[in-house]
Amino acid sequence: MPRHSDDVSASVAPLRPTLKDVAARAGVSTAAVSQALNDRGTLRAETRQRILDVATELGYAPDRYAAALRRGRTMSIGYVAGAPPAAEREAAQAQYAMRQLSALCEAAATHGFTVTVLPSSHPELLRSARVDAVYAPDARESDAIVELAASSRIPLITNDLPLPANTGIWIRTGYEEATRAALDLLAAGGAGRIGLLTEGPGARRLEIGEHIYRAWCAEHDQDPAVVHVEPDRRELTGSVRELLRQGADAVFSYAQEGPALFVELSAHKIVLPRDLQLVALCLHDCAMNARLGVTHVCVHPEAAPALLLPPLLAALDGGEDPHSPIVLPWGLVGGSTTLAPVATRAQAKAP
Repeated sequence: MPRHSDDVSASVAPLRPTLKDVAARAGVSTAAVSQALNDRGTLRAETRQRILDVATELGYAPDRYAAALRRGRTMSIGYVAGAPPAAEREAAQAQYAMRQLSALCEAAATHGFTVTVLPSSHPELLRSARVDAVYAPDARESDAIVELAASSRIPLITNDLPLPANTGIWIRTGYEEATRAALDLLAAGGAGRIGLLTEGPGARRLEIGEHIYRAWCAEHDQDPAVVHVEPDRRELTGSVRELLRQGADAVFSYAQEGPALFVELSAHKIVLPRDLQLVALCLHDCAMNARLGVTHVCVHPEAAPALLLPPLLAALDGGEDPHSPIVLPWGLVGGSTTLAPVATRAQAKAP
């Protein structure tokens, strides 16, 4: 018969070497081992090297999580998720949020961190959550999560919401800069009234876009023309006609990423760019816009986690307050749906 005790013992993995094992083999104290592994203290060079060699020989690896707990850290980042979509028209917002969450999970994992998801409908859960910081991308100044994070002394991370010093990091997503660049480009092409095509109120990024657009119109003495659409239902025909009815000779599409609107305009037999200029906002994949020649502004909210984690973790490790804002990349990609600046065209016609 087989000897069960032998089978069991053979299947048990060897114990991981500990700090005490390294200290015993090297003939030093555990405090000396800690100093050598963390490159601090006043150990002699040969002693430090001997400890490092022993640690390598034994295959010792520090328990990052145990060390983090001793420093009062949790190795987890909180993420405030919005409510599930209540209707089909909110599916695009849900996809946008999922991309941000996926990017945060990926970036956190590279630093050995986990992500704790907190529902925005229950901000009080932050009180009992074990997190080192909390990312609330759509937070508003009046939201309970902002006050709770401050009272709990948990660093808060927000998108386009400036935070008081010593409270966290705020991220400039590029929506404001991209919107202004799009409107300036259309105006340079001779647009006298630029229409804004956007989704209905809801996500904070949509409110930012419309606010910047209206401010730009006021600065440039243009009457705003805003039409809200439900992009998932592709009800663009009536939206485009409404903008034309209001006298728009250019469109900044803050709701669509370009191709669908381009097709709708073609269905209206509106020839671009002769009759109507177009710039579209693009949130992630701009390949289709580029392929069709649609002028577009690209913003990259999914780049936030990878950029914010290094300074955040450095601040946490050093007991310092993180610096902000963190500015995300954005870009303006020209295409056939916009015109050259009026002055350039005039010069080209001059003898």
